[in-house]
Amino acid sequence: MAAAPTLKPSTYAQVEDHLSSEGVFLMGDAQVMGFPIRYASPGFEQVYGYTAAEIVGKKCGDLIGGPFIASHIDCLASLASAAAVSLKDAEARVRFLTAKASEACNVMMAFSGARVGVALVLNRKKSGVIFVCECLVLNLRHPKLNWSYCVGFQRDITAEVPLRTLISAAVSDEAYGNLIHSRAEALERRREVLLGVGSDNV
Repeated sequence: MAAAPTLKPSTYAQVEDHLSSEGVFLMGDAQVMGFPIRYASPGFEQVYGYTAAEIVGKKCGDLIGGPFIASHIDCLASLASAAAVSLKDAEARVRFLTAKASEACNVMMAFSGARVGVALVLNRKKSGVIFVCECLVLNLRHPKLNWSYCVGFQRDITAEVPLRTLISAAVSDEAYGNLIHSRAEALERRREVLLGVGSDNV
């Protein structure tokens, strides 16, 4: 089986006009370690405060996700204060959630086009605000160009899952799993949409 062609920025430019501008999502390069960002929707720019020019080519986690938060003491201090935990506990729980996001990506990559990876993570806006993000990821292959790509759909769900609730669950697989399970109905609707079964907005 021939390898998929290397993804080129110009290739994405050709399809960019056909992508929905609604919702918050990214397209990442599935052929490069870390899934560097190749496209960010206008909704993503609005939610996170970054322009596409600032983020294309960068790894999502290194810019807005757990790896960034865990490596910046000011972010950890802000999180520890908001969640009423120690600095050490804040770092441990961010790393726990980052590992869960990696597990979701592994699910996505193992079942191309058939399974949606789901994770609840902590993300950071350019302004410094840390929020609870629901992330759904899907691995696809273009039917004509034959390149593979990952799409990550993100929502700020802090109003539904407060920061302290997620931090409290980020201590064990059981506690985190129970939190995911409590959102099963909403997540299933969004899975169906991504897999082409449902009709709700994502």
